Amino acid sequence: MRINTIILLFFLISSTVIAQEEEKKEAPKYSLFRATESYEYLKNEKDNPYEKDAFDPIKFISLNAKKNVYLSIGGQIRPRLEVFSNRFWEGEEDENFYSQRLALHSNLVFGKHIRVFGEFYHGYTSHEEEFVESDELNVHQAFIELKFLVSEGDNLSMLFGRQELGFGAGRLVGFREGPNIRRSFDAARFVFTKEKTKLQAFYGKEVRPNFGAFDNDFSLFNSNASNPSLWGVYSQFKIKGLNGLNELYYLGFDANQATFNDVIGEETRHSLGIRRFGRIGKRWNYNTEVTYQFGDIGNSSISAFNIDTDWHYELINTAWRVNPGLKLEYTSGDRSLADGKINSFNPLFVNPAYYSLAATITPVNVAAIHPSVGMWPTEKLHLYAEWNFFWRASKNDGLYQPPRFIRRSANGLSERGLGNQFGFQASYEFNRHLSLDLDISYFIAGEFQEASGEAENIFHLAPTLSYKF
Repeated sequence: MRINTIILLFFLISSTVIAQEEEKKEAPKYSLFRATESYEYLKNEKDNPYEKDAFDPIKFISLNAKKNVYLSIGGQIRPRLEVFSNRFWEGEEDENFYSQRLALHSNLVFGKHIRVFGEFYHGYTSHEEEFVESDELNVHQAFIELKFLVSEGDNLSMLFGRQELGFGAGRLVGFREGPNIRRSFDAARFVFTKEKTKLQAFYGKEVRPNFGAFDNDFSLFNSNASNPSLWGVYSQFKIKGLNGLNELYYLGFDANQATFNDVIGEETRHSLGIRRFGRIGKRWNYNTEVTYQFGDIGNSSISAFNIDTDWHYELINTAWRVNPGLKLEYTSGDRSLADGKINSFNPLFVNPAYYSLAATITPVNVAAIHPSVGMWPTEKLHLYAEWNFFWRASKNDGLYQPPRFIRRSANGLSERGLGNQFGFQASYEFNRHLSLDLDISYFIAGEFQEASGEAENIFHLAPTLSYKF
């Protein structure tokens, strides 16, 4: 009887241990902003709620007995093949090339109040050196963060140095994930958080990637640098009793040289915006943003705006979680020529892949309709398809390419149609480290391209493999 009891107790204890091990889940996914990742959960192995990972030993390297000073190391290897036909609607020879991003970062934490983050980037393309694609080796991020506990639940951080910035849906300030070299700023930033409220104030200058090694100059204090400047205040908060989250922001922008359809000169632009996003019930997701801009370019005053709304409906009872959506967008263009006013919207630091990885047009002087559908055949596989229809918002303004440069002037043409684009994306996550993305787009040139020059249809295909650690 005693032996049976011992066997039973052993069985129960073993079952409990096995059950606890089985309850452990995969560690959190790597963040799009790698500098925000925390590995405090590795401080005490017995308290780690996640499965063991092969890279755990380099994610928490303790540097003192108390384990409150530690180092984390990580990175990314991202190879890509790209196939282009008729880039920018011009009948050039087809371009087939290989590109890659190599990144390595470290995060050094000194207790609860100080940390230092650094990241190196390498970008390469096999066909030719190309802006934001080619960079032999450079410091992509290097900043120090000071953290202060203002009161219980209220935190204030100051970040100084080279860092990535991204706000809201990335329509005005995005981190440029598509190309090899993501966008960073030499900046000073203050961040205050309280429950669901986050307030950021910042000033910085965009880092201008060059092709050589360690030649991306630090320009925050260089008043003569041509790099565009960005400053402002960005807030996110919840209103009690109101569904969803809200964002209010002011962004200031200055560039030594700006070129729009009928004006060239130094640009100082101010953007005021509001964004609301969230979920209604179990099925509806919404994201709406309105931005107004004012300022001046040379001797012309600015008055421009953007309206963007995006709705998705989830068919929650379907096996593949089908998610149809509709996005409507209007970004103003210049209404009249040589009138001392410019109405062209400036998307500032928008991601070049805003409409697709092909990066053919950008949200300036564009009215667009984007029906789409997404689905998850399995938990690891996501499929997404969309058909975009584009028109010029104003016939007196031209066609712009990313991030905000004019590609074709209006030249008195009355045709508004910019064409339509089919896009398809397939993403498969093998695990938290390895993923494979396939991006395909086909842009059918519109009547404006036909009237203004070459109008070949654009085909772009880009399989991308990403390994993060």
